[in-house]
Amino acid sequence: MPCEIEKMLMAHGPCLSTEVTRMLEEQGLSADAARKRVSRGFFGLKHLAELKFPRNSKFLYLQHDYLSDRYYRALTRAILGSNSAYAPALAALLQRGSVVPRAHFLSACGAPVQQKKHLSAETILARLLSAKVVSELLVPGVGPCIIAWTKFNQEFNRSDINDLKARLICEKVLLGAIGMWARHLGIVSFDKVHLRDESESVPTVGTFTWDLAAPSYLAPMLEWRKDGKLSPGFVVCDVLLGKQMTEVGINPFLQKFSTLTSLKSIGRCLPIFVADGYSPTALRRAKELGVIPATPRTLFGDEVAEGLSQLASVLSMAARASIKPEVFDELFNRLGKIEGATANIRGALFEYFAAELARAALSDNVERNRVFRDQNGTAAEVDIVAVKSKRSVYFIECKGYQPSGTIPDSSIERWLSQTIPLVRQQALSHPDWRGLELHFEFWTTGNLTNVAENKILQAKAATQKFVIEYRRAADIYALAEETRDQSLIRTLRQYFLEDPAATVERDVEIRIEREKRAEERRSSRSRVISEDVPILAEVPQGLTEFSNGPPPWTAK
Repeated sequence: MPCEIEKMLMAHGPCLSTEVTRMLEEQGLSADAARKRVSRGFFGLKHLAELKFPRNSKFLYLQHDYLSDRYYRALTRAILGSNSAYAPALAALLQRGSVVPRAHFLSACGAPVQQKKHLSAETILARLLSAKVVSELLVPGVGPCIIAWTKFNQEFNRSDINDLKARLICEKVLLGAIGMWARHLGIVSFDKVHLRDESESVPTVGTFTWDLAAPSYLAPMLEWRKDGKLSPGFVVCDVLLGKQMTEVGINPFLQKFSTLTSLKSIGRCLPIFVADGYSPTALRRAKELGVIPATPRTLFGDEVAEGLSQLASVLSMAARASIKPEVFDELFNRLGKIEGATANIRGALFEYFAAELARAALSDNVERNRVFRDQNGTAAEVDIVAVKSKRSVYFIECKGYQPSGTIPDSSIERWLSQTIPLVRQQALSHPDWRGLELHFEFWTTGNLTNVAENKILQAKAATQKFVIEYRRAADIYALAEETRDQSLIRTLRQYFLEDPAATVERDVEIRIEREKRAEERRSSRSRVISEDVPILAEVPQGLTEFSNGPPPWTAK
């Protein structure tokens, strides 16, 4: 016969030992007797040893529930409802759609890098991994990611990867815009703004890492130190797009900031969180603690906010549908209002443009972001796969750099030594590709070093079993011209091949020419008026002659 505790766990599912004790007390047992009965347990009763809960509570479960959906739902409720360091970490992960790059998780989880009497972010992650609450997965094109049970209990598919990449690209554009905004207003030191994934070191203030961090020398932020020197304050900022921020979701950031302000060695801090929206309780909690709850709309206006939303939608949908050249126009025009955004979205969108070019110039059968894996589980992602029926297969690597930018040699080395051998091995065993010509191509709008170009030439000359090709900007443009698609050609030339400096010079020249033509038209109209209207012999007192000057009713 099952005992009383076993009946409870069968009826209610896994739960904390404190909850079982409470239910026993409700049945008439004293608190001490209830605790002793739970402590004795019974054969078949299990507890999660990897995570420690407050008040020495343990997470209890029956063996047949282990790692089931019921188990994970109960464990999630127990963690989020506890006052433990694991609660904000799991809340941050769930707020971000249950999947986040590993480095971003360590920043978002609300825990310090290292601090006395606090569990570090790495320790919390290690324990969550050990308890199988989260899992670590290598996502092609992103890197190591932390995934909650809601994702790894299901298939993490291509749509999920595409949505994750879209969010990260949009957040990169947004962080760059926030950095420029803070620089131009003089809120932070111009050359000391650190952004995640861009700076050599992780943006850090105090014992915590952030998405953006920078020192501030504004008068209200400065403090006099005991040695008589001025100590700057700091601006710290985290971002999250695509989700409305909940009270539970914003708590990790609020916890980071609250702990930061308690550190004596850190000056005054201006905390900013940027999200698409906030629940009423999240908004109230942020304001109560002095945090600025911003949105892209409040920072940059409606057009930029709509541009970021459209960019996320386009990047997410592009895996299932092609992007028309008109969409590129709209995205660049809207987001081009943000300084530095054009450079960021150029790289993000070049891959999508290249897919359209491959579809027009090579084959209608085009697939993006295909992942190839060998028997050891090693993966390689190919940006574009274009298949010419019964003839050839093109595996295209894309790098959308600025025309003045240089591709790192490591990218070429990785493509030649890792990607090509792995993909070729998988292609040779593909039932539909056997006997077809295999083309491995590297497309870029940037430049290669002489070392990288020589490596490609050597690899090209060393094999006759497949084709290695490098297409620089001029080669890509020539391929586009072969399609005779004027909208495709114009988009390539205007947004991917022109150097920003050259574009500015061209715009200045166009404006000067436009003003010159307008001046000529005004002069021409003045001559016509002077020929048709009788000229006054004398100018009335109080009026002045004018041709391009102010009208007579403004004269004094």
